[in-house]
Amino acid sequence: MQKPHALFAAALLWAAALIPAGAQTSPPHPAEIDPAIVEYGAARERIGANLKAALEQCEKQVEPARAVCIKEAQGRQKIALAELDQQRSPSDANARRLAEMRVAVNYEVAREKCNERQGGDKAACLSRASEEESKARAGIRTGQ
Repeated sequence: MQKPHALFAAALLWAAALIPAGAQTSPPHPAEIDPAIVEYGAARERIGANLKAALEQCEKQVEPARAVCIKEAQGRQKIALAELDQQRSPSDANARRLAEMRVAVNYEVAREKCNERQGGDKAACLSRASEEESKARAGIRTGQ
């Protein structure tokens, strides 16, 4: 029977053989970092900062305008991120996602604006918003 120290030493040698010699945990040299990745990260940070600033402006408003302002700010962030993805890797799928995001955001904002209304006016507003969303989604499906 082997001693526990011998088993431990054998396990260490076995593990060392499995780990590649160049594997390090230090960050890559700055010359090895892709500038496109850095720019993408910076753009995402700017989008987040813009959202934060917009939300701070929304907090100064009173209800129900505050709720609409928040939906609009969040919608701008979603659209900006979708645009960034389309710019980073242009494709039909990303273009469609961007178009769908715009429709969804417009619908969310329209619904929030309808919530300010009362009774039949609110119902008509919600119906109009839903109809516009349906038309826009149909336009995306047909490629218009």
